[in-house]
Amino acid sequence: MGVGSGRGRSSPLGPARGQNRPSGGSGAACKEERMRKAVLCVGLVALAFLGWAQKGPINLAIIWHQHQPLYWNRIAGEYELPWVRVHAVQEYIDSPKILLEFPGIKVTYNLQPSLLWQILDYAEITEEERAKGGLYELIGAVDNHLKWTWALLHDPASLDEETRAAMQEQFFWINPYMLRPGGKYYDPYYAELNRLKGLRKLTDQELLDAAGLFLLWQISPELHGELGLLDLRGKRGWTGEDIVRVIRAQHKVITQVVDYYRRAQEAGTELITSPFYHPILPILAEYGWDEDILGQLELGQAQHEALFGRRALGVWPPEQAVSERAVSLLAQAGFRWTVADEWTLSAALGRQPTRAELAQPWRFGDIAIFFRDHNISDKIAFSYGNKPTAEAVADFMAEIKRYWDALPNPENHVVVVALDGENWMFMAGYPDNGREFLRALYGMLLRTEWVRTVTPAEFLARRPATAILPRLPTGSWGGDLSTWQGEPEEDEAWERLAQARAAVFARDPNPQALRALYAAEGSDWFWWYGDDQDSGTDDLFDWLFKTHLVAAYRASGHAEAEIPQVLFLRLRIPFRANLGEVKPVLDGRVTDPQEWAEAAVYAGKGLIEKFAVAYGESYLYVRVDLVRPARELIGSDLRLVLYASGKPGEPANIVTRHAKVQLGFAFSSAVELEFAKVRADGAGYVFRYGADGKGGWRLTSPVRTLLYRKAAVDEAVEFMVPFEELGVEPGQSLTLAVVLERPGELLAQAPERPLFARIPTLIRGTEIWAMEDPRGDDFGPGTYVYPLNKVFTEAPGLFDLIRYAVYDAGDAWQLAFDFPALPNPWNGPHGFSHPIIFVYFDVKEGGRTDAHEEGKAAQVAFHPDHPWDYVIKIAGWPGYGRHLWTAAGEGPFLIDVASDPKRGRVIVTIPKSLIPEIRGWHCVLVGSQDGYGPNHIRPIGKAPGEWTGGGCPDPMWAPQLYDILAPTVEEQKAQLGSYVSGKSYAVLRPVEVK
Repeated sequence: MGVGSGRGRSSPLGPARGQNRPSGGSGAACKEERMRKAVLCVGLVALAFLGWAQKGPINLAIIWHQHQPLYWNRIAGEYELPWVRVHAVQEYIDSPKILLEFPGIKVTYNLQPSLLWQILDYAEITEEERAKGGLYELIGAVDNHLKWTWALLHDPASLDEETRAAMQEQFFWINPYMLRPGGKYYDPYYAELNRLKGLRKLTDQELLDAAGLFLLWQISPELHGELGLLDLRGKRGWTGEDIVRVIRAQHKVITQVVDYYRRAQEAGTELITSPFYHPILPILAEYGWDEDILGQLELGQAQHEALFGRRALGVWPPEQAVSERAVSLLAQAGFRWTVADEWTLSAALGRQPTRAELAQPWRFGDIAIFFRDHNISDKIAFSYGNKPTAEAVADFMAEIKRYWDALPNPENHVVVVALDGENWMFMAGYPDNGREFLRALYGMLLRTEWVRTVTPAEFLARRPATAILPRLPTGSWGGDLSTWQGEPEEDEAWERLAQARAAVFARDPNPQALRALYAAEGSDWFWWYGDDQDSGTDDLFDWLFKTHLVAAYRASGHAEAEIPQVLFLRLRIPFRANLGEVKPVLDGRVTDPQEWAEAAVYAGKGLIEKFAVAYGESYLYVRVDLVRPARELIGSDLRLVLYASGKPGEPANIVTRHAKVQLGFAFSSAVELEFAKVRADGAGYVFRYGADGKGGWRLTSPVRTLLYRKAAVDEAVEFMVPFEELGVEPGQSLTLAVVLERPGELLAQAPERPLFARIPTLIRGTEIWAMEDPRGDDFGPGTYVYPLNKVFTEAPGLFDLIRYAVYDAGDAWQLAFDFPALPNPWNGPHGFSHPIIFVYFDVKEGGRTDAHEEGKAAQVAFHPDHPWDYVIKIAGWPGYGRHLWTAAGEGPFLIDVASDPKRGRVIVTIPKSLIPEIRGWHCVLVGSQDGYGPNHIRPIGKAPGEWTGGGCPDPMWAPQLYDILAPTVEEQKAQLGSYVSGKSYAVLRPVEVK
């Protein structure tokens, strides 16, 4: 019974006693009255305690999402990458095995269908495969790592230097728990090889030893004993027999994986499914591809039922991406419940949900939606691995306890924790690959009376969803869909997919063609496209995406000539650069040593010595230095051609105009200087040719732009071309390469790989206010230091705000934050990686003095004279770094974030519809961005670590910030040092913006 019912039952007792209360009388009467009061108080206290004692346990639903991309090359019939196999023999088997050690603990597994399909492929050795011999006698599927290892055993001469270099690097791509001295599973020889690989080339035997130990440690070490592999730990001089043993052991483990999930299901675990190839459902729905969504759902459900004997009641929307149309299709497919992120519920309600609202299922049409607690889920995914296990589990339980404390009837509510089921185990720093944490967590949950684990289906059977969701905005675990669409590479991929789908449906949408199309709809290709994510093997993901499209064309009866040639292009991973602004004199000479100082400069090969590219006003400027004076080529048959990518969906060719060679990217523009047409004095013009997508080109430069396409040939070649002709504008990017060619011959190229060039966003408003911040004050209250990893020393002042300015841009406000440097080592899509910025605005009456929920990890509060009304959170990643909230709980609203890295400037554009008046008081905070940190803020501890800052006297109460906007260093120190340990956070004062 809840507290409320206990109090309700005691309330009639008061008036009843009061009605009999005497108005006066003797001492005995007074004594009797005092006794009656005492009895009443005892009774009330007893009833209150009875209410608390009868308060039921809070329900906890843990949902583990098991997923891997489809690494299978549909055309070659082999796997380009090994990660399904690698995780199957450790995380995917450890998780259910550990769960079964704790009868009474119930969790939910989303077993993504294409992951199961790949596991089954590795597990089953068909007769046809067995007849092939070799690796197929040992395991049902092969991947690049297995093939390399087999070649090293049987034909080492067949491995070229590039492959050997890849082996030397990739054979250590593993959670390094066995490489840490003093660890439970420390392998000193594998650690020695890991050290040697950075110093020299490994010998064939060392490389084979690395391959063997890599294969061994991929297998859960808890299985080494029963598999008879203990003697291989730390072994030197691996043989072919040893390699065969460990591959056979991997195969044996893989064949057991699905059965362990069946056993978990029998013990009370709920198993759910997904659309077969993990597509982003709202984007498919935007395109109107409802039948694809339903088709993928049915394929996934059919496989699920065949493997586990029952149809799944729940469905995991890939990336927790939902929209009204997408979720209605989940209901149409027969699913009873699904799960989405807390941010989506916030957007639906237009405010932050209460604990009661978050901890309940919502009805949307004919389906129930559970919303996960974003903070707790992220703590498992990103934070707890850096804490001692006992501390991490205690923090988790404290988070759940807050729900139990806050809710009068917790037994009627369910807290949902949902996240990737394997990534956190090997990526987030957990000791022993997460096994220790899982056992400690499950054990604590079993011993705790005020919480019980349930599955969503079980909870709905007891308490059907009754709260009606008024609307369902499009959203995902990251808030929006920007990770999968919006960048040029992503949009181009969607356009290629749409073209292929139209071609298939126009000809013959047979099951084989549809399977290939469905595979191309998977989210993972779009996840790795663009700047916001970097796998290190993005070229392979691009190739896999294209093979599915090619297979779809072929399966639907299209001839090879009908397949877009761009699908046969193998990308090369590009160099990346932020272009600087220049104002050169185009004369082919070095007029001023500094005129190209801000350009991106790259070495060439062949006759090109170096290549420089920059921007100015509305033009792209190019300078090419050859190994001899460029004027010597005047009158020759050579062409200097700048190739540039185009807009998504624009026709593109994959080979150059004259030499007919690939450059590693598709290009829509060829900006050409023909030396035969350059005048004797070196004056000439460049002309833009547009690709037709079939290898042909047509002249597209209009006469009106002739004066803006001037070229000069002397010591070097210098020219300019309008952005308009290239189809780009400030704030956008394009891929470039310059070549020297003639028909049938490529004489030079620069850079060696393509160049992905970002043109900075420009300030378009009028400055209305600005303030300089002291340089060199990026030390918080005076003692903070940066983390120790070398990435934090590549430039000075990574978190040192030196200027803040406000601009009026008509329909919007623009804010500019200047830093001494703005490097981008992790390829943040907004053009920067290091700083995370919060701005709290006090621009009207009312507001809050505590930090917003998405910034509480900064550990600050705000002066009561200046409560904030709006807050923005700015970081290099759009998934969490372009958001605005109101003090009333509205949001997140998306704002525009861009950068001009050469100037060290972050630029934010806020529509005036969101903040009508920006004059008032602003509080600007700067921390270190950490995608795995609480609220994406990098922790600052007492001593610095490789990835954590140091110099913080009290990490629990002191601010986790390096800089704030303040007029003096002394003022900053005073504000950030105003916290009281164990009692209150530092109180910050804003600056006035007039």
